[in-house]
Amino acid sequence: MTTRASILSRAFGRLAMGDYEFDVTPDERAQARDSLDTMLGEWAAVGVDLRHTPSDGDNDAEEMTTPSWSDQGVIANLALRMAADFGKTPGSGLTKDAKRGYDLATAKTLAIPTAQRAQSVAHGGGERYYRRFSY
Repeated sequence: MTTRASILSRAFGRLAMGDYEFDVTPDERAQARDSLDTMLGEWAAVGVDLRHTPSDGDNDAEEMTTPSWSDQGVIANLALRMAADFGKTPGSGLTKDAKRGYDLATAKTLAIPTAQRAQSVAHGGGERYYRRFSY
């Protein structure tokens, strides 16, 4: 399983900020943690539910509850979201990976609702086509 710390470190690495551990301040890690929770909460609100449990404080060692197939997409989208916060310009590869990851998460989690006939309508019930016209 993937820990929250590895997701954050890899997202900082995608922004070329995580080469050394001392480059990232605790405030920046807290901001990234909040961005991660907010992003996955927004995804869940629109139907892309990865079963994410928000973090409790500064515990980055806890395991993520998201499926492992979604890690790359979450990392790329988190890095893309953090780029503006830290004054970085995302590359085209990061943008493509973020879109691909979000599309994968959407395809695997969204369910198309099926329309069902109301129980009060009989089979073949409704207005006949020829009755619509008046002569």
